[in-house]
Amino acid sequence: MLELVLLLTLGLFVCQLLLLVYLYTTKTWAIKKENAANRLYHELFPDYLSYLTGDTDIEPMLPKNDELKQKVLGRILSGFTNIMTDSAGRARIQQSAEAHLAAIYRKKLKSSNWSKRMNALYLIEDFMILSLREDVKEHLQAITIIDEEYRQTLRILASFQEESLLEYMFSRPNMSIGLIKEILRRLPLNFLTDIMVVLKKDEDDVPYAIRQAFIDYCGESGYYEFLPFIEYMLTHQSKETRIKALKSLHQYQYCSNPTIIIPFFTSEHWEERLHAAKLTGMMKLTEFSDYLILLAGDRVWWVRFQACEALKKMTDGEILLAYLSEQHEDMYAKDMAKQTLTMRAGGQV
Repeated sequence: MLELVLLLTLGLFVCQLLLLVYLYTTKTWAIKKENAANRLYHELFPDYLSYLTGDTDIEPMLPKNDELKQKVLGRILSGFTNIMTDSAGRARIQQSAEAHLAAIYRKKLKSSNWSKRMNALYLIEDFMILSLREDVKEHLQAITIIDEEYRQTLRILASFQEESLLEYMFSRPNMSIGLIKEILRRLPLNFLTDIMVVLKKDEDDVPYAIRQAFIDYCGESGYYEFLPFIEYMLTHQSKETRIKALKSLHQYQYCSNPTIIIPFFTSEHWEERLHAAKLTGMMKLTEFSDYLILLAGDRVWWVRFQACEALKKMTDGEILLAYLSEQHEDMYAKDMAKQTLTMRAGGQV
């Protein structure tokens, strides 16, 4: 029995010793490769700086080892991607990535390691490696889980201005508004116009999230080409869509015909009354002051607050608020007007 215990102990000791040797060897090798990569990076950086800025047309020689090439060149190009603004420099970044990294990233898209695939996907977009367009499309079809890998793949296709992406989006009713907006931010104007045309038809099979995200994005981007569409959406049968359109107009801080917001001052939905008041204040539509005075006595506190805030922005806002605080027939309106005046003066409510 004692001999068996001694053998087991010895066996465990040998296993631990072998594990330590393996870990030490692996760590030493990793440090050695990292040091080699750092040395090569510092050697190549000045020459690549001259090449990418156009001081020379000769591209520096790179190592043949794919792992070392990817690590060093990827690090160099990533650094320049964040600071290079001229088109010629960005074109050279793209050319270098196409020539030296495309084949490497194509292999990594097939890797069973999620982090390697994700790293490749991010860099494919950063370097705009257009030769991998079909590989990215195939990759999208192979993804079965809705995660960051799926989202980044769609972002790449949007950055690549892939035409089939629009049809894909309209066939995915469960795509989130946030993801759709990320895609929209990467699309050119002609793609956005195509989306607007489809949304304006108001067909039943148009995903709700695309309409909401597009209305949001129009205000966010400030494209005045889409202002008529946003104003048209104010007549949509869906309350949520109308409210989105009002919020979008807040970002534009403009509408071509202010009378289109008049119906919202008397809407049965308090959110619409609130946004109508807010928009009136932002645009300083003094001709609608009477509606704001009416809303100062609204049954909903937030509407009363927004109506008085809007009045405050008018040229004669203080006079109107002072009048309301004394003469308005509604006691809640009087209180809100007094509170707004006090806040304007910087006092405590």
